[in-house]
Amino acid sequence: MQAFFSRHEAREPDHVLVVFHASFPETRGGINVMIDALARQWVALGVRVSILVPAPWERGPGLTGERHGAITVYRMRLRSPWDSRRPLRGLLGWLAELPGTLWVLWRLLRRERVRVIHFHTPRDYQLLLQLLSVLGGPPVVMTFHGTDALEFARTDRNAPWLHRWIVTRAAAVTAVADHYARMIATAHPRCAPVTVIPNGVPWLETEERAPCPEPLPGRFWVMVGWIEPPKAQDVAIMAWGEVVRHSPDLHLVIVGEAPYLRPGQPYYPGFLDTLRALACQHQVETRIHYTGVLPRAQVLAVLERAEGLLFPSHREGMPYALLEAGAVGIPVVCNRIPPFTDLIVPERTGLLTPDSDPIALAGAVSRLERDPELGRAMGRAWREEVRERYSVEAMASGYLNLFRRVTGRPFASPQAWGSVGEGAA
Repeated sequence: MQAFFSRHEAREPDHVLVVFHASFPETRGGINVMIDALARQWVALGVRVSILVPAPWERGPGLTGERHGAITVYRMRLRSPWDSRRPLRGLLGWLAELPGTLWVLWRLLRRERVRVIHFHTPRDYQLLLQLLSVLGGPPVVMTFHGTDALEFARTDRNAPWLHRWIVTRAAAVTAVADHYARMIATAHPRCAPVTVIPNGVPWLETEERAPCPEPLPGRFWVMVGWIEPPKAQDVAIMAWGEVVRHSPDLHLVIVGEAPYLRPGQPYYPGFLDTLRALACQHQVETRIHYTGVLPRAQVLAVLERAEGLLFPSHREGMPYALLEAGAVGIPVVCNRIPPFTDLIVPERTGLLTPDSDPIALAGAVSRLERDPELGRAMGRAWREEVRERYSVEAMASGYLNLFRRVTGRPFASPQAWGSVGEGAA
């Protein structure tokens, strides 16, 4: 790493390069929300932050950059050496672009004096930056967010050796929840020891507000997240058929959109049609509302108006919507799976129900509707838990402490960089 940096090292702020297929400055999905919160908090602490996003194929191999406040977002095509449809052609194309891509990335790391490369979820496109790290570049820190840990623990996916090589050569590995840390350590003991750094949210007094999207129903519970089978919107809709028997004026608002593999190619073809058919089957088509994706400020406004948050997911990482529900102080009903079993204390900070059980889910919602004081007490308890344990300040400090360990030097210390304003300039 010393080959990358020589002069004036002590006077420059530390620089983190975040690598993820991010939508920054938009926040679509929990990982994007986490990166946004983390990057802004680092900037406030005097750390330089850049984000490298793999660009679509048609953009070509060149590097472009655009400034968003104190954060620079770079975009560049990063090919994978593995193409399951055309393995030989994919490998030859990758080899043809390899020297030029490595040169551009090396120049970026050197020019910007990057101290740490921060990967989010294992991806093929991380290979070249990991190669540069192995050859003397900045150390890599890999963060697992949830379902990526489940995929990484499998051995039947495409090219598992590629992701395994990327992860096992990281200087440090983190997970956002204990459950996934244990899973990674068990499946791949050659990884660096997995450090758990929980996600954190900015406290709402500091957050931008926006009007709620209109029209919203008068009384409603809310779900927030990708519209996909793992999030179990189908279970929620079946449950709502039971909920309206006791609370006919109670609605369910679903915030989010369906994920796409690429434009015109959804990950789960037909799932939205299935949800609409279920709503008709259970006679709740007028009680289910879809807002589409919303800016985070509007998501917070919707949560503040909701009577509770529903989370019947079959698998999760550490969802931001759950923490944000705590920040606004509304009750939560979740599936009884990790990490909810690690986060929620049943009967105190929320209710947990069995997986794929719409009757139990409806029963939990109806119970809180019959006893609103119980719901308010759970909301207050979850709010205090989030404030004490899941702040963005704690999350940012956790990563900076880890960066200090992997670089072997003070990282973003206020004594080194002076005032926050000077470091973030």
